[in-house]
Amino acid sequence: MGVDLLSFSANQFYGPSGMGGLYIRSGTSLWPLLDGGVQENNKRAGTENLIGIIGLGTAADLAFRDMDSRIRQCLGLKKKLIQSLKDHITEIFINGHPELSLPNLVSVSIRYIEGEGIVLMLDEEKILVSTRSACAAGALQASHVLLAINRDFADAQGTLVITFGKETTEADIDRFIEILQNVVQTLRAMSPLYKKKV
Repeated sequence: MGVDLLSFSANQFYGPSGMGGLYIRSGTSLWPLLDGGVQENNKRAGTENLIGIIGLGTAADLAFRDMDSRIRQCLGLKKKLIQSLKDHITEIFINGHPELSLPNLVSVSIRYIEGEGIVLMLDEEKILVSTRSACAAGALQASHVLLAINRDFADAQGTLVITFGKETTEADIDRFIEILQNVVQTLRAMSPLYKKKV
C-alpha cells in the first residue's frame, strides 16, 4: 500500500478487544516505547499476549476469507439505510463521499436536534449508535472534520455515526428507521431551533 506504518485494531474485524497490530515497512526506523526486554523484535518490552495474538490472527484469516461477501452485504445494507433515511426523515445531510467510504458506516447529520439526545433515546430501544468516532468519545464539541466540510456547528452537533456488520439484517434497518423517525419527531417538537424554523 506504500505506507511506512499501519496500525489496526482486532475488534474492527471481530477479533479480541484490546488487541492490535502495527505493520512496519522494512527499513523504517523506530525506537522502543518501553525499555527492559527484547520482545517484539526489540521494539517493545513485555510478555506478549499469545492468546490475544492467536485470536487476532484467526479473526484476520476469517475476515480475509469472507471479505468479498461481507463487503457486498454491508454495501447493500448501506444503500438501503441511506435511501430509507432520505425517504423518512426530512432535513438531513449524509456526510462523506457517496462511494469512496467504508461499506459498514454511515454518518448522518439531522438538523435542529442534538445527537446525544438521539443516542440516549435509541439506547432505550436497545439500538446502539454514536455521535462520533470512538477516539473522540467524551468530547462535547462539534467534530472538527464536519466543520471542515462546511457543516455548521448546530448541524454537526446533530450527527449520528451508524455502523453495522455481518449479523445486521434488512429487518434491523427497517426497525431502526421506524424508531428513529419517532425519536426525531419527539426531539424536534422540543427543539427551539425547530420551533424557530416552523
